[in-house]
Amino acid sequence: MPRQKIDLPAHVYTVQNLAESGIRFPPPVLDTAACYGPSVTCRITGVLAVLMIVFSCTAGLLGSFPEGGITILRVIGILFAMDSGFRFFRWFRHIRIRQKLLSRGGGVPAEPLALVLQGNPETVSGQFSAVRSIIAGKRPRVAVVYKETGTKKPKFYITPYRTVQDWQLPSGTALLYRHHSKEHYYVVEDDFDFIKSRSPAGIFAGAVSPADC
Repeated sequence: MPRQKIDLPAHVYTVQNLAESGIRFPPPVLDTAACYGPSVTCRITGVLAVLMIVFSCTAGLLGSFPEGGITILRVIGILFAMDSGFRFFRWFRHIRIRQKLLSRGGGVPAEPLALVLQGNPETVSGQFSAVRSIIAGKRPRVAVVYKETGTKKPKFYITPYRTVQDWQLPSGTALLYRHHSKEHYYVVEDDFDFIKSRSPAGIFAGAVSPADC
C-alpha cells in the first residue's frame, strides 16, 4: 500500500503508531456529541424529510402530480423523518449520559500523553485528504490522548478531534469521568475554567459551546 513520508513533531502520532506501541483508546462518543451536536446525517435526513413532505402536500393541493407519486413521496418523507428522529434521540441520549456523569462527580486526574492525528495519513489511498492537507500546510485535526492516573495499568482516552492552531501539547491535567460499565462512555474535561463555571441546571448542561471544540 503506498505511503507518504510525513515529518511530525515528537509528541504527535497517528492512531496506527500508538496502536503499535500498545496504546489504544475508545472513541470519545459523549464528548463528540456535546462538541458537534447532532450528526450531519441527522440534519440532512431531517431537511429531506421536510422537503419531501412539503413538496408532496403542495403537489397534492395543486393536483400537478399523480396520486401514487404523492403517496410515495410522503412515505419517503416519513422514513427520512423517522431516521432523523432516531439519530436525534441517540444524540440527545448521549448528552444526557454525559450530563449524569459530570453531575455525579468523582473525576479522576488524567495526564496529557500525546496528540493523535485524525485518520492515518501515512496510507495515501485511505486518507488522501489528510495527507494533502498536511502537505499544503493546512491546519490538521488532532485529539489529545490522556492517560489515567492512580493505577498500575492505566487506560487511555482522547478528546474530540479538533482543528488546531499549533502542535502544542496541553500542560495541565484533565478530569476523567467514566461510565461504570461502558468503556466508550466517558468524559474528558480539559478546560478547568469551564469546569468551575459549569452549572448543573438545564437539560443541555452536559453540552459545550462550539468555541470549546
